[in-house]
Amino acid sequence: MEFDPLNYPELWYFGQPRVPCTYLDKRDYVYGSRDKLTEALHFLESNMNFDLIVIVNSPGAALIGDDVRDIAMDEIQGTPVFTVETPGYSRDIWEGYSSACCQIIRELLPDAPLPVNTGTRKKVNILGMSIFHKYYQGDCREFTRLLDLCGIDVSCILCCECTFEEIMGMRNADLNIVVDTIYGMDAARLLEEKYQIPYVSCPGVPVGFSAAETLIHQVCSLLNADSAAFVTESEKSRARAYIYLSRLNSLTGLPKGVKFAVHGTCSQCYGYTAFLIRYFGMTADCISVLDPPGANSPPAPEYEELCRLLEKTSMSGALHKDILSTDAELVFAYGNIIAKLKAMHRDFSGIEISLPSMGYTDVIPKTHLGLSGGLLLCEQIINGLMFR
Repeated sequence: MEFDPLNYPELWYFGQPRVPCTYLDKRDYVYGSRDKLTEALHFLESNMNFDLIVIVNSPGAALIGDDVRDIAMDEIQGTPVFTVETPGYSRDIWEGYSSACCQIIRELLPDAPLPVNTGTRKKVNILGMSIFHKYYQGDCREFTRLLDLCGIDVSCILCCECTFEEIMGMRNADLNIVVDTIYGMDAARLLEEKYQIPYVSCPGVPVGFSAAETLIHQVCSLLNADSAAFVTESEKSRARAYIYLSRLNSLTGLPKGVKFAVHGTCSQCYGYTAFLIRYFGMTADCISVLDPPGANSPPAPEYEELCRLLEKTSMSGALHKDILSTDAELVFAYGNIIAKLKAMHRDFSGIEISLPSMGYTDVIPKTHLGLSGGLLLCEQIINGLMFR
């Protein structure tokens, strides 16, 4: 924090800007973490407005043996507090997020369901979005907007700037929408088991026009909602993208055939790869999956879809190429990978799809999902090819 006051202007935000962290040091492992945790809780209580506090006891902190829940209960009065214990080895961020979502559902939502929604508009919950997604604010706005066009209200976007009241109202939803399965599928299954709320998901994050259209039409079909206004909006978005892409293509032949690389989770890799190949006619040079299937576990549906897509387009070799060996003209990755490739003097344009960032400040909420996401990617690809 002291070394980067522009990006991390507050106490307790170490290495990332969105979640406060005590950042334990060697002294805490000897004398205990109570003082530091107490100070952090005082800061949050004085500076933040919240109805619930969740404390994640990381594997390293768990070695100290402090009773984190009792410490928090002593300091925070009148607000629900619970802890997520992770005494084993550190795991991937989506596993921790998914566990936290499920624990919130188990501990906060009563077993008895609410009365069936009798309003004129259907309600849905959105699962699988988190504040760790790079453009989470824009993602939330985009799906709220698209569903509103169909006369559908969003009841709760779990663990993504939702309120306590929205969490408690999740039981009254008619459907759960999972936009990123590794983050949201466990919560969807738990809600279906406890409250018989059905869920719908898509293979890969819904990047671009076709993925958004497929998901929204599926939701409307299940809820018997009218998608006419959404269809009109989708046609307008496609027409706007065509104006700029056709101009570029007529003069340069681009972006058809341009080599690209993607580095991300399986959901991200399939979502972006499908859009880039099918819509732009681009060529996959490297698809670097952060969560490939294990030797003793079946592959995720997204991974199977990704393999089928690459095999069908004769690009299967992209799955076996190292991201740092790519010579693609466009690289879709998080900031550290883009920075490494820049340091190797590669000639490419980098488009960030996840955190950490290289430091670009997004004042206006953006998204790569839905119709607006398709337009933003068109803009970034066109400018990336022309000014790299």
